Amino acid sequence: MPGNLNLHRIGGTRLAPQSAAGTAYIMTDHLEDGQAAPKEPDYLLSAQFALLLLATAFFGLSFSAYFLLPKFLATELAAEPSTIGAVSAITMFASVVFMPLVGIQVDRRGRKFFGCAGALTFAVASAGYLVIDSVGPLLWVVRILQGIAFTLFYIALSTLATEQAPPRRLGQAIGLFGAVMISTNALGPALAEWVSGRYGWPVVFGATVVTATLSAALTLLIRERFVEHPHAESVGMLGLLRRPGLKRVLTVAVMVGWTMGGLFTFYQPWALERGIEQVSGFLIAFAGCAMLVRTGLGGLADRLGRMRVATAALFFYVGVPFSLIWIDQIGLVLSGSLLGLSHGLFFPALNAVALDFAHARERGKAMAAYHGAFNVGFAAGSYLLGYVAMASDYPTVFAVAGATCLSAFVLLATTAKPGVPDSG
Repeated sequence: MPGNLNLHRIGGTRLAPQSAAGTAYIMTDHLEDGQAAPKEPDYLLSAQFALLLLATAFFGLSFSAYFLLPKFLATELAAEPSTIGAVSAITMFASVVFMPLVGIQVDRRGRKFFGCAGALTFAVASAGYLVIDSVGPLLWVVRILQGIAFTLFYIALSTLATEQAPPRRLGQAIGLFGAVMISTNALGPALAEWVSGRYGWPVVFGATVVTATLSAALTLLIRERFVEHPHAESVGMLGLLRRPGLKRVLTVAVMVGWTMGGLFTFYQPWALERGIEQVSGFLIAFAGCAMLVRTGLGGLADRLGRMRVATAALFFYVGVPFSLIWIDQIGLVLSGSLLGLSHGLFFPALNAVALDFAHARERGKAMAAYHGAFNVGFAAGSYLLGYVAMASDYPTVFAVAGATCLSAFVLLATTAKPGVPDSG
């Protein structure tokens, strides 16, 4: 590593510079002069990691309740399929637009502040639903704010989770973080559907305000081992995206995001059209199976190879969209289970592959690039497939999503494994 490697001391704590280009420091343990740094522990579930997961769980409960928004739009506001798709997509588009900026700032200025700001912004935006009674400007503003809030929280906390993990447990850390979010994908919609039927939608929206606020408070309690380094020497976002192989990985993420956007947005109106009134079973089965594989098989990608596991999981992913075409025979629970098993293995494994293209100091940008790519696909699928549904029918939507997923599998299967990036 070039430059002066002398250690600096601030308040009795040593700070080790990452490079000579600017003030780039990482907090280390309290050491006396001449004392060697202790060996990094190899366990993952520390008290701080558990606190991070708890903050994530409260945010996830608030965020996941809005997976049931298509039902609210269809039943309460009489929205058309194109409107449902657009309202779902606008949140992801807003997330994508802000993701590069958030990734850069998270790398430069730390994680915790942005995570707390994201949770508070989500709480404020969710309060807007308490006065929404039609598809109008306020609905679009609220959805845009929720997209920005999600980006702030998710990029900050997911990056913080990787920093608290031992290097050999990076894939497992991503898997556990995702497992918590996915568990709320089941609990949030299930509670929202029950509460909305018993007490009404305003109670649901009020509850999301409370849980997002609790998440912000818990995020403040997390100890962050990070010191501001606004001029740290690292490649920019465009430089990161130019690394060989990463563009193919991100293209796969876009295509799978397109598939999942179509599934999540349009399975509900399709099920309602087929006379299935309780639609949360799909999300519950999805979340349950995804959480099962992420907790039980969370270290599989680290052991067998991240690219290998991602490719194998994507092969099974292809069948999920087609299963929804025959929803009467297969059922929501089985289709949701298939999605949970395949996505639960695929998403964190490919996420770890994307991080393999980045240095530790670039993880915020790498996270932003990966999740941004997925959200671009999710938003595009949610929006454009709504017009496919209007011009044709919902089975055509799922057939198009399935063909896209198959193409993604072929692309990933022919992608080379990532190499270690140059240290410049």
